[in-house]
Amino acid sequence: MKGLFIYFADAPCYNPSIMLLGIILLLIFIFFAAMMYLNRFPALLALPIMAVLIAVFAGISPKEIASNVIADGATRLNVAIIVILFGSMLSQFVSRSGIAETLIKKVAELAGDNPLLVSIVMTLLVALLFTVLGGLGSVIMVATIILPILLSLGVPRIITGCLFLLGMSLGGIFNLTNWQLYISVLGLSQDRIMAFAIPLGCASLIMTAAFLIIELKRHGTSIGWEEEGEGAGAKPRFVSWPALLTPIIPLVLVLGFSVYNLIAKPEAPFEFPIITAMILGLVWGFFTTLKKDSINMLSRSVFEGINSVGPAVALIMGIGMVLNAVMHPAVTAKLAPILVTILPTTPIHYILFFIILAPLTLYRGPLNIWGMGAGLIGLMLTAQVMPAAAIMAALMSVGQIQGVCDPTNTQNVWIANNLNINVQDILKRTIVYMWLLAAAGLLIAAFRYF
Repeated sequence: MKGLFIYFADAPCYNPSIMLLGIILLLIFIFFAAMMYLNRFPALLALPIMAVLIAVFAGISPKEIASNVIADGATRLNVAIIVILFGSMLSQFVSRSGIAETLIKKVAELAGDNPLLVSIVMTLLVALLFTVLGGLGSVIMVATIILPILLSLGVPRIITGCLFLLGMSLGGIFNLTNWQLYISVLGLSQDRIMAFAIPLGCASLIMTAAFLIIELKRHGTSIGWEEEGEGAGAKPRFVSWPALLTPIIPLVLVLGFSVYNLIAKPEAPFEFPIITAMILGLVWGFFTTLKKDSINMLSRSVFEGINSVGPAVALIMGIGMVLNAVMHPAVTAKLAPILVTILPTTPIHYILFFIILAPLTLYRGPLNIWGMGAGLIGLMLTAQVMPAAAIMAALMSVGQIQGVCDPTNTQNVWIANNLNINVQDILKRTIVYMWLLAAAGLLIAAFRYF
């Protein structure tokens, strides 16, 4: 990474040919992002084509495109793919065995039937969990519990999915793992990051409440939960209380070891494998719901779980190709000259610059630190036109759009697939709220760091 920063610092930033190539790369990105947003081109095809075209125009060799961008890119997120498969198996089993139905009934009895109140509680619970948790496996474990509860109260599927992502993003603001890039690259302390995370988190909480109230008022509620695989009118299957622990067994194992590591063994932590945790959840569910047809039900859950996530797996392979393309030094080097000429130096310029360009966090774009921005964060620092804390605040603020709205997030793909909604619809439903949140964060940062 240091070598990449040195390259940026010494690069011929005003070479017209490099500037032109950078503009072409941005236009390719914008074109395909627009096509996906407008549902004119399916993401399954758009993402691989985008990755290859970006690589070609960036000057990456055909050999490297074939091996690094396409082949390695397709398998880059292999762990996420396996986690998705096991998570889907567990989700199918929880649904087919009657665990979900019983859990929903019990929770409804305890929490009442007020969709607004229960939605607030569940969203805050998700936020609390994701101050520690991270990764697609954790998303699947928590969502397997939360989504059926909200659906059972009549919260529309699209709002349910958006609420989960909003809660996850709120918790992510305070997730120490997410801070590590700013600590390592920008040299900021945890206290400095926390000083900005607190007001941004408060703004995120307000925006999440606004989303919930406005969207529920606009669209109302309607009972929409149906047990999958049992057929309409099937006789309900209720289970004993030990079986109700099945969805949280993986979560308890992963979260429990995380807490134990912090308290007892910070010098030699052991992270409980998520895949192992999910398998143990399946084993627990199998034995606590044991009946004469349990083996057949488990087999069906495994087969249906694999079958149901085929589109999600294909999409994630495309995401991996885009990641390998946009994070290549040849791509970030072409974009460097453009940013050098337009980086803000005053509070007003800072606010307007990042508010206008905030959507470039989507589809692994130039302001996405998990995409093209992974290399450009160093350029912003070496350009020495903004304080390091201002860079952190800008990327964290606009990153809220990426965290909730981006259709290339594996969690967005899984949630959309699980709820049987279009992943682009999550983007359309939340983009205005997250853009406003990004603007609030940038206003805070401008007054604090300039």
